[in-house]
Amino acid sequence: MSIEFRERPTVERASQLEVRKSGALLGHIRRNPRGKYQYYRGPLNQLMYEFEDDDLDRIELRVAAREGTESASLTP
Repeated sequence: MSIEFRERPTVERASQLEVRKSGALLGHIRRNPRGKYQYYRGPLNQLMYEFEDDDLDRIELRVAAREGTESASLTP
């Protein structure tokens, strides 16, 4: 089972990536004002991120590894 990253526009004009596995929402990635990407685990979690990185590709790979798969796909 692969992890999917789906872009989702937000009210603040910024975009978030939904992190999904087999269609189920696991969490999301968003960019903070300092330009770092942060992974928030859980569909309702908006406060505590698990980790952050400057590089989107690296954080996607880290999320995929965290969620139990080595392959990741970006779905527009």
